[in-house]
Amino acid sequence: MKSNKTYILTALTMLLVSYGFTQVKIGDNIDAIANTSLLELESTNKVLVLSRLTNDQMMSIAPLPGGMAYNIDTGCIHSYDGNKWINLCDSSLRTFSFIDNEDGSFTINNGNESVFTSPNLTGPKGEKGDTGPEGPAGADGLSQQEQIIIVASNGQTRFNTPAPIVDDKKISVYRNGIRIAFRAIDSTTIELENEIICYQNDNIRIVQIL
Repeated sequence: MKSNKTYILTALTMLLVSYGFTQVKIGDNIDAIANTSLLELESTNKVLVLSRLTNDQMMSIAPLPGGMAYNIDTGCIHSYDGNKWINLCDSSLRTFSFIDNEDGSFTINNGNESVFTSPNLTGPKGEKGDTGPEGPAGADGLSQQEQIIIVASNGQTRFNTPAPIVDDKKISVYRNGIRIAFRAIDSTTIELENEIICYQNDNIRIVQIL
């Protein structure tokens, strides 16, 4: 009795002979095949398994360019380019790079001698504007500060500072977390400006850099 393998091989041979040089579809939906396909496989639960070879077995053969095999020693698919076997898992083959040319353009190198350089994307530049005003000097890192929190009464506008006033630019006043303007009345007293008044239980925080 012939084995199942013999029947399958015979059926496959007859299939190929019967089709001659026509297109071949194997698997599901065999009546639908792309015009550009010579051999097409389709399945939702089966796959194409390439020849499984040891490294020595693979290196002993030189197929047509484009030949492929699964190398069981490397655990990767290899492709023959006409001169040598190429490991498709080799990350060194993927040399994609994106380079900023620092002139408004960039260059993309696809690693296969395909290089694209964009035009200048920034466009023409206008004249440089004037320098803005210098901001206030920050703390020198060595300075200390004091702060007090006062619960204001209704209509209150004057408050005592944590320490004697040497420079009112080193004082910040906040009402309910929002910074407000003030002026120094004397060496220990400030008054809120611009008709700013407090209501009962407003939270006034005074921060003073010493």
